[in-house]
Amino acid sequence: MKRMIRNHTQSRDRQGAVSRFNARIPRRPCARCLVAADPRQRAIDSTARLSFYLAALLAIACVLPGQTVSPVQREGRYWVQVVEGSLPGGGRLRIQSVGSIAVAGADSKLVRYKATKKVKARNAAEAEQLLNSGRLTASRQGTTAVLSIARPKCSRCNFSAELVVQAPRATGDTILSTEGGALEVTGLAGRVNADTAGGSIQMDQIGRGIRATTAGGSIQLGSIGGDVRAETAGGSIQLEHAGANAILTTSGGSITAGQVDGKLQAETAGGGIRAEQVKGSVFAGTAGGSIHLGAVGGLINAETAGGSIHVASAPAGVRAEAAGGRIRLENVTGAVWAASASGSIDAYFLDGPLKASFLETNAGSIIVWLPATLAVTVEATVDLASNANRIRSDFPVIQIQREDQGFGSASLTARGKLNGGGPVLRLRNMSGRIMIRRKEQQP
Repeated sequence: MKRMIRNHTQSRDRQGAVSRFNARIPRRPCARCLVAADPRQRAIDSTARLSFYLAALLAIACVLPGQTVSPVQREGRYWVQVVEGSLPGGGRLRIQSVGSIAVAGADSKLVRYKATKKVKARNAAEAEQLLNSGRLTASRQGTTAVLSIARPKCSRCNFSAELVVQAPRATGDTILSTEGGALEVTGLAGRVNADTAGGSIQMDQIGRGIRATTAGGSIQLGSIGGDVRAETAGGSIQLEHAGANAILTTSGGSITAGQVDGKLQAETAGGGIRAEQVKGSVFAGTAGGSIHLGAVGGLINAETAGGSIHVASAPAGVRAEAAGGRIRLENVTGAVWAASASGSIDAYFLDGPLKASFLETNAGSIIVWLPATLAVTVEATVDLASNANRIRSDFPVIQIQREDQGFGSASLTARGKLNGGGPVLRLRNMSGRIMIRRKEQQP
């Protein structure tokens, strides 16, 4: 009994000594205690956590419900899966896919979609795995409705997807992008930007401007309410109506434009160019085709390396150059400049404010039709004239002179002032003929 009391007393003395020793050691406060003690640090920490949560919500697009997926079915050599759904529309629509995309405007507030996915596989299980990996994601990112189809990781499965979309007609901006397939857009009030790595593009009834780019296909554009920019690396371009300026470029096809309410720039490396009505100026250039321009309100600049040039009306002036084709200019005034390396030039001038002009060819003929009341000074030259009939004029005031060079062919010159003279119209031919005709009526 005495031993137990003695041991308890010794243990209590040891605990007291340890407590007194620990009390003399200064303790370092923990970080959590410091944060809890400092209200400013608590506010900074709370703000940081809130910023992190907001950034996470903005960065991660929530996939919306309402999507149905059909069972995988065999159709010929392919396994097919159909995905359908809808999501609320917004001010913008962005679609990215690996196949064809067709978008049509509708009087609705929803974006409805249907995707038909196809793949080659050894069995249904493998096909389902590949089709599910090429999933369609439908989401909202702010005011943008987003549809995206991913390409599965396979080398020989020949995965493809056909996406058909019905979007609100009032959509302000539509952006389409595909790795390979045709694009079609109709009936949208806003702007459209379409890009495909290998397929045709069709658009019609678009309220504002468009941009269409393809690496290998034709572009067909109907009624476009704003600016048009279309470019293809290997196909033709057809434009029915542009409400503003139009830039059309192709590396291997023809260009056709109906009505352009602004300026037109058309360039092709291997085809013809045709424009019916342009309110602004025109630049048309081709490396291997003819150029036909109808009624043009602004200045014309037309160049071809392998075809003819025909302008139906150019009251603001024209510059035309052909490497080996004929040039025909009708209803022209202002400054007129035309040159052909080996083709003929026909020019029908209006009785309007003419500016200094120049027509030249090396081997063809030059025929100008001048109104009887036009005030102009004519200067014509044939460098190598085999006879005196190389220059002929319906106006007696234009005098023709022969200048003998002493050997070979002589040169002919003709000068005269009609109605007292005016801007100089110079005509030069290397060896062909020049005819200055009185214009009684439009041919």
